[in-house]
Amino acid sequence: MTCSVAPKADREAGYSLLEIIVALVILALGVTLVSVAFAGASSGMRFDESARSLASSAREAQLRALRSGRDVSLVIDVDQRAYAVAGDNWITLPDDVSLRVTSASERSMAPRRPAFVFAPDGGSTGGMIEISRPDRKATVTIDWLTGEATLIYGGADAPPT
Repeated sequence: MTCSVAPKADREAGYSLLEIIVALVILALGVTLVSVAFAGASSGMRFDESARSLASSAREAQLRALRSGRDVSLVIDVDQRAYAVAGDNWITLPDDVSLRVTSASERSMAPRRPAFVFAPDGGSTGGMIEISRPDRKATVTIDWLTGEATLIYGGADAPPT
């Protein structure tokens, strides 16, 4: 005697509507978590790029002074959170970044616009420019004797050096 079970004709293969909805909800949650993580990383990358750009602008001002044989200034606008090598367009820092300047120079275009002046002999007026967020800090130090601009990261979320 053989026994066989015939498949039920009333049940079709496939997914139910409920299974599809659950899968879509799980997918949406995953995409949301990834986008939130990416937004945080993107903000950190913008901060790091701003710090590197500021240090690069200081180095550019020094090189222009050396090449041209004339003083070249890096001007900081504290109120606008922006900076420029004299004669160039202003570069604005991101909205979530605060700015603090310690300048050894008494030369400035206005009280809230200190200038770091680079001389043709390689020296400068010297000082520090600090940009920060609650979780990050970067300091560009400009040596008065050599005019060298050094970028140092600090804070809880500092990138590896």
